[in-house]
This record gives sequence, C-alpha cells and structure tokens, in this order.
Amino acid sequence: MISLRLSRLQAIASRCQVCLYLVLALLSGALLPIQASCNAQLARSLNSVPLAADISYSVGVLVLVAVLVSGQFGHPRWADLGQAPRWSLLGGVLGAWYIGSSTYFVSVLGTTLTLGLVVGGQAIAGIVIDHWGWLGVPRHRLSPYRRCAVGLLMVAIFFLAQPR
Repeated sequence: MISLRLSRLQAIASRCQVCLYLVLALLSGALLPIQASCNAQLARSLNSVPLAADISYSVGVLVLVAVLVSGQFGHPRWADLGQAPRWSLLGGVLGAWYIGSSTYFVSVLGTTLTLGLVVGGQAIAGIVIDHWGWLGVPRHRLSPYRRCAVGLLMVAIFFLAQPR
C-alpha cells in the first residue's frame, strides 16, 4: 500500500518536473525575440552589427562565468576538455553567426519574421539531426506528425512573409 502511494507520488513528481521543463523551455524561447531586438537596437546605436554582437557575447560570457564560479551547477571536469569531439567546439562559431545574423536581420525583416525563419531553420535542422542521429544525439525517426509539424511551420512562415 505504501509502495503504491510512493510510486504514484513519484509519477506525479516526474510529470510536474516535465511540465516545469516545458514552461522553462517556452520562456527561453520567448527571450530570443527580446535578445534579438536588444542586439538590433545596440547595433543601430553603435552603427556596427559585429560590435553589437561582440558586446552581447561579452556580457553573456560574464554572466556564464559568474554562474560557473557560483558552483550551483556542479564542478566541471576541465581535464576532460581534450576528450570532447573537436567538432563540438564549433558551437561557439555557430552561436556567433546566430547572434550576428539575427542582430542584422531583425533590423531588416523585423523581429517576427526573423525569428519565424530562425525557428523554421531550427526545426528542420533538428528533425534532420534527430532522424539520422547526427552529432551524438539519440535517433528519433521522422514520423508523420513531425512531417505535418514542418508543413504547418512552412505555412506559418509563408504567412509571416506576406506584406502587410
């Protein structure tokens, strides 16, 4: 009887944790248009997309170093950095591309269309990476639901791109 209650509580706690993660991921996504708009305004103020992206990255580095020093997320194993695949360091280059390009395109295309295209690109790349299990991620085959989701995303981007 107690074992049944305990397993039931664990199942509820697990569902609540998943819901929390979903909300936090949604919040993280909601921060992207704010970040892109802030970076675009900084670029307009400085008349330089690369400088605005550099400042954005520098502020981000300071925040992440503070988080790292706080020890709230465990202690990294710096010695194992040499064991990481060399291609995994490409993430920084791709992040710089994202910051720089979104900073520029928000000023040209607007926040909604820019991030609609970003989300579309992310979804398509994510589906391909998942389907083939590239970059060390678990394999998740392309299902009819995922195909439908990409189709709907393309329709949404089409409507976002229409003149007002």
